[in-house]
Amino acid sequence: MTELVINVGQWFRGYQYQTAMAIVATVLVIFGNDINSAVRKLVAKQHFIIRCITFIVVCAFGYGLLTVWLTRLLSQQLSQVPNSYVLPLIVAIFSVLGVYAQKRRHI
Repeated sequence: MTELVINVGQWFRGYQYQTAMAIVATVLVIFGNDINSAVRKLVAKQHFIIRCITFIVVCAFGYGLLTVWLTRLLSQQLSQVPNSYVLPLIVAIFSVLGVYAQKRRHI
């Protein structure tokens, strides 16, 4: 069984960046509404053009930058994990995110 987990962990190495991006995307989906609400409160009394520009900056550049930066950071951290722990760690991360999303009624 241990050999299977190690082999799957080695296989995941080829998809490490994509796995990290999937985790980051999931986190941004879960917390995106909270981020948008906080930004909306900050600019609620501003002129329409300021609100529109803020929306574009936050959604296009903010989320894009966060996705790229956090994906690279998480991918680097996943590369530090031994092959035998990669699969259990990824399953645990997505399970915790799924339970948290369920509690927040995202599912």
